[in-house]
Amino acid sequence: MNDRIRRNAFWFVVAGVALATAFIVKAPYVAFAVYAFLLLVTIANLSSLAWLSGLDCTRAISQTVMAQGEETNVEVTLTNRRGWPIPWIFVEDLAPGGFPRDGDNSRLAILMPGRSITLNYTLTCPRRGYHRIGPLLMESGDLFGLQKRFKTGQQQDYISVLPTVAYIDTFNIAARRPQGPVRISNRVYEDPTRIASLREYVPGDPMNRIHWKASARTGELFVKQSEPANVLGATLILDLFGPLYQGEDGEERMELAITTTASIGYLLQMSGEQIGMMTNARDAAEVAKWEVESRQSLSRQEAEYNVVGEGESDRLSPLTVPTRRSPVQALQIVENLARVLPTDGLDIGQTILAQFERLPRDAALIPIVPQVTEDLSIILAQMKLSGFAVTVFLIKNQASYERAAALLLAHEINCIHIEHERQLHEISPNRIGR
Repeated sequence: MNDRIRRNAFWFVVAGVALATAFIVKAPYVAFAVYAFLLLVTIANLSSLAWLSGLDCTRAISQTVMAQGEETNVEVTLTNRRGWPIPWIFVEDLAPGGFPRDGDNSRLAILMPGRSITLNYTLTCPRRGYHRIGPLLMESGDLFGLQKRFKTGQQQDYISVLPTVAYIDTFNIAARRPQGPVRISNRVYEDPTRIASLREYVPGDPMNRIHWKASARTGELFVKQSEPANVLGATLILDLFGPLYQGEDGEERMELAITTTASIGYLLQMSGEQIGMMTNARDAAEVAKWEVESRQSLSRQEAEYNVVGEGESDRLSPLTVPTRRSPVQALQIVENLARVLPTDGLDIGQTILAQFERLPRDAALIPIVPQVTEDLSIILAQMKLSGFAVTVFLIKNQASYERAAALLLAHEINCIHIEHERQLHEISPNRIGR
């Protein structure tokens, strides 16, 4: 905009010099032509400013959360609230790139006072993500074609396109435990409601573990021994550390990791187990924060630049869905996965350590990662020693799978390699949470 102001100022200076020259050489017709030119430019600027003021824009979207391949209808209405007509106006509703569109999202019209124009079109949503629709870009100008101005509407909306979910039919899988809880492999935590046996009292045993009826009957003190606590469900840990998803297939691997997380979430919910999620990813809803503001500008590029409002996020706090049993828990996880973006903040090991105290001990840990480093294997081993059941899903990394499996095997942690989405249909539930 500064460049355009400088150009206008230049021509006004030129006109002033021409007018001064006309007075010096006593050329009245030249002076009259300069007067007419300045008047024309002034009227053009004032009219272009007036015609884009007092416009009211609204947008309605039929659905804002949908699966890939579904459609949403967008209706945009622009109303002229001023008492003067707009001789010409071109409007275009900005839509996500690469989304097939049926109908017109742009229109050239004459807008009379109190009248409205409506854009109605249908978007097909082909890919996962958190996508912006709008704002409405308006273009108008003076009748002489000397000046054009652009303005953006105050409203822009977002739609969430959910990731693919590979539904796993647990009842058709030959497994010792087709569904239900997994028994923990050590006795770090015990369930006091499940008495396994009795033993003689040893000095130091807590008083609340004494079995008083057996002690009264035998005349000697006996204490209760409980069965190990059950692991019910899992906390999914998705690693979207950006540097690990480089290369030509980086986008494909990242989407496979997201699909794996969503699919396991639905598997465990259908099994009646609790489920939660934690990821180091950025939340696109947070990145897309913007200040509602309508601006006028002298170029389309500047108008589009002003409305983006999206910047780099310095958020280091993990995006979490608390682990619990709920009929909508998996859907909540999938809706969050629709908005995740790769991060350059915390890696997954740092994320686990940062959230260690908040992780429920009665749920398994299921990291979904693009690679397993020695540091990560040590952190997961510490989780296992703390009483967690751990199963790692390695995403499409055949080159490092053997090394990852060896690192984890040393700590008795199972590693499952997922190279294609179809492999998710072959997961045996008794392997999850071990």
